[in-house]
Amino acid sequence: MNIKRHNNLLIYIILVLAMLFWGTSFIFTSIVLKSSDPISIIFLRIVISSVMLWAIIAIFFRKEKMTFTIFKWIAVLAFFQPFIYFIGETFGLQRVSPVITSLIISTIPVFTTVVMRLFFKAKLTTLNFVGIFISLAGVVLMITGKNMQIDVDAFGLILLFIAVFAAVGYGVMLNKISTVVHPVWLIAIQNTVAIVYFLPLFLVMRETQSFDHEPVFTFLSSQQEMWFSMLVLSIFCSSLAFIFYSTAIGRIGVARSTVFTNLVPIFAAFTSFFILGEYLTVSKIVGIFVVIFGLVLTQKKFKDSKFNNSKMSC
Repeated sequence: MNIKRHNNLLIYIILVLAMLFWGTSFIFTSIVLKSSDPISIIFLRIVISSVMLWAIIAIFFRKEKMTFTIFKWIAVLAFFQPFIYFIGETFGLQRVSPVITSLIISTIPVFTTVVMRLFFKAKLTTLNFVGIFISLAGVVLMITGKNMQIDVDAFGLILLFIAVFAAVGYGVMLNKISTVVHPVWLIAIQNTVAIVYFLPLFLVMRETQSFDHEPVFTFLSSQQEMWFSMLVLSIFCSSLAFIFYSTAIGRIGVARSTVFTNLVPIFAAFTSFFILGEYLTVSKIVGIFVVIFGLVLTQKKFKDSKFNNSKMSC
């Protein structure tokens, strides 16, 4: 019993770290966007991540048995995330602030809950439904200004919600294969397949980098700051965070794991304040807590045994 509790504690720790990395990713992405275009950022980010992961596998891991069925599901996984998700998130960040972006992304558990109810017959309580509406109300509070007018770019919001739905699909697929493939192998193959998806877009849409702006980190040049931020995104956000998240889903299930995304807007808000100096209005602060409160309610006494037991046969 103590061993199980200890193992669960480790899972919770790595989940918190994953959310910390993802929370800061919005800030470092917004920094890199000053020097480079979204497609180049995503492509270079996953290339660096893939090279690092394959080097780790070559040094520390034995060969993994990989069937065509497993590879097929990982290819679908990579389509949802990083491909569709990163396109929605990165282009959305061009139009929406890091804090609001992180808050929109944190609604993933809400939509995961709905998908689980519709397609996997998971049982929802009245409290769960109340939590869904409260979370959506918090999002509305965050994106509206005076006189309840939308204070955020509408197309940016659409892109971010595309990322949200891609993440829901990713969670569903990850739940099927996370227990049959080692997390490091899984993320390495996932990112490598994503390189193939992104390569045509990179060749057509890449733009010349520009370093004529003032760096956020004054002790670095603009070019040094871009590559430092790119390494942070590649190592921590595109590699370690995904490995930690995949490990957690394999151990405690997608429903219990996704609730930790409630922490993402908190980490994003604080790092955005300290690094970018982004001002937090009262409505944004209240909206953050409303969304988090609603997200917690969506997970209250949530029964998803059928979903958590649905594993892929290989």
